[in-house]
Amino acid sequence: MARPRVFVSSTYYDLKVIREDLDRFITSFGYEPVRHERGHISYGKEEKPEEYAYREIDYCDILVSVIGGKFGTAAMGSDYSISQQELKKAHELGKQVYIFVDSNVLSEFKYYQANKDVKGVKYTAVNDSRVYSFLEEIYALPKGNPIFSFETGTDLTTVLREQLAGLFQRLLVEDSNKIQTSLTHELQRSLQTVDQLVKFLTDEKTKGGTAVQEILFSNHPLFESVRGLTRTKYRVYFTNLIEFNSWLDASRGFTPIEETEWDDPGFMEWVRDISGKNKKEIELLWVKKELFLEDGQLKPLSPASWKDDWVRIERRETSKISNFDEDIPF
Repeated sequence: MARPRVFVSSTYYDLKVIREDLDRFITSFGYEPVRHERGHISYGKEEKPEEYAYREIDYCDILVSVIGGKFGTAAMGSDYSISQQELKKAHELGKQVYIFVDSNVLSEFKYYQANKDVKGVKYTAVNDSRVYSFLEEIYALPKGNPIFSFETGTDLTTVLREQLAGLFQRLLVEDSNKIQTSLTHELQRSLQTVDQLVKFLTDEKTKGGTAVQEILFSNHPLFESVRGLTRTKYRVYFTNLIEFNSWLDASRGFTPIEETEWDDPGFMEWVRDISGKNKKEIELLWVKKELFLEDGQLKPLSPASWKDDWVRIERRETSKISNFDEDIPF
């Protein structure tokens, strides 16, 4: 199982005990501490060691920065120290950082702010005023700069314990909110669809309600039923019985049967010859009469109201139908 990796950033010799405390604390949480003195950073031969330290931050989840009174080793081509650059790198990558500053340094920092432009001022809590100038930069950051004061390793680990617990709780809440956010977005899309439909119906109301019929017609279940039964590969569409008859005759070879010859008065009938060389056969198509109005117009109908037995097709051998040959209109 993957474990969160926590990069420990600080000067080494003056904060060695603090680093050991952090190592034990991070390990007790089941996380993986990353410290250069323990060989956790993989150094190569192509670049200077500090570049590999910065690169290792890419593969860490959290950075704990501990700032004491020592400036530390200067970074290459920079006015910052290596530990300062590590913190800057983590912030640029958007990593979760926790910054701890020695209480004596924080106390004198206020004195520095009041006297930083005065020449010859001596500071007792730090060995280089650049520690204070870097603190000014940290405080000036718009986000991602939680700063805590500490005196002992216990102070530091107590705060970290509370912060990590809060981070875990926040991640659980955010994960739970993802479902609610997804539902909210889906609801917004549905509302937009309804809004578009309402606008369409409002714009079309001058047509005397034909807008609703047009919507229902575009998905009329009779079209798909007839298309499937007649093995038609393209979309079928008609608005009245005349158009339906024309399509059946021209495209599928069905001819209407007179109403007096229907097997069931509730179903209109069509017939087509499918005879082969050795057998005379016909196909009969039945369509529910009530699907059309008295004037021959197709009734609007939703798919939910459809019944499959309203349209059916059957193949018959004409030899089994007495006197039927005389009635076939071809």
